[in-house]
Amino acid sequence: MSSYGRNIFLRNFDYTSLFLIQQCIKSTNIWCRWLLLVSALFFVGCSAKTPVLRDGREYNKNGVWKQSNSRISKYVNVYTKNKHVKICLDRATSRKYLHYIHRVFYKYKLPPELAHLPILESCFDSKADSGRARGMWQFTKSTAKDYGLEVDWLSDDRLNWRKSTHSAARYLRILGKKFDNNWELALAGYNGGPNYMARQIKSQGTRNFWKLKLRKETHEYVPKFLAMIKVARSRYPDLFFQGSPRAWARSG
Repeated sequence: MSSYGRNIFLRNFDYTSLFLIQQCIKSTNIWCRWLLLVSALFFVGCSAKTPVLRDGREYNKNGVWKQSNSRISKYVNVYTKNKHVKICLDRATSRKYLHYIHRVFYKYKLPPELAHLPILESCFDSKADSGRARGMWQFTKSTAKDYGLEVDWLSDDRLNWRKSTHSAARYLRILGKKFDNNWELALAGYNGGPNYMARQIKSQGTRNFWKLKLRKETHEYVPKFLAMIKVARSRYPDLFFQGSPRAWARSG
């Protein structure tokens, strides 16, 4: 449905509820009044959900981003003390990275929290080089090529933060679908590789990330990122919500 069609649809909800309430007041039949009242409340309720309908998504639906456990809390303490999160957010602010990233991720219907993944990957350094991976999103050469980036002796699109942001969005979208929008597993797949995660899930017989025994880097990757989100959201909200969808910012 087009945005114009949705607006007409929602406006008709308002008119219908008002009409039913008026008829309820006028009616002398108790059963008619009761039926009209229930109908009016239904339409009012649908109208009250307008922000969700217009936005097309619900934020913080499954609580994955706000959960807490001992593994997350350990890193919350670390990132609260060392200011790493603030340093990265300051860099993103000065270069207006998040405004662009949020627009791209919104297009791909990704959770807004994922826009902050570069805090963990590169501290929003578009030229970051870890040896095996490069750029803001730390793509390996093979993954970069799989998602449309040119990597050769002449140029390396991993260092183009705009191009690599689109590739990161496509990759995260595919990971989300592969792991049924279980973002703990999808994030672990971003770090350790989707095939590695699929093998571990199958061999260990669980899709609960917190019960999986994984290699150290992947084991710590998800609690680190969730801790960074917690610290950024609670201590630096002005930096954290910059450029983000308004409905998400209002959800806290």
